[in-house]
Amino acid sequence: MAESAHYAILVVDDEELVRNLVVTLLARLGHSYITAADGVDALGRMKGNKIDAVITDIKMPNMDGVALTIEILKRYPGLPIMVMTAFGEEYSAGAAISAGAREFITKPFSPEEFSVQLQKMINDSETIKRLKSEKVLDENVQDLMNELEETLKEKEN
Repeated sequence: MAESAHYAILVVDDEELVRNLVVTLLARLGHSYITAADGVDALGRMKGNKIDAVITDIKMPNMDGVALTIEILKRYPGLPIMVMTAFGEEYSAGAAISAGAREFITKPFSPEEFSVQLQKMINDSETIKRLKSEKVLDENVQDLMNELEETLKEKEN
């Protein structure tokens, strides 16, 4: 189940100290990680790597977290993204969420708060994947039922 899911997470922040803190927390939670210093770097690192989720700062040089979120979701629809911001910055949770981020966390945050928000995002993502696969399964079953009905009608005639 989602509790034991081990995600490969891309951590994007221009502050090395914050990146190190986040990857330490991820390692404790059993996740693997790749780091990037800004949005442009992040998009480059996503190529050729399997990424299950992204945690990004919102305010960075070259490409901010909102622009990065929009670009990632164009290329990788449905990828769960958590946006971090320092308290009181001009960026709002609304901007991040409307760009497609699933979670928003304000720095500084406690390890417990980070863990809860990350787990919520992972659980939500797993639920969405499961629902999509069940919908595909339901559609396939319906297609088979329709084919069977057609076959039976042909045999009756």
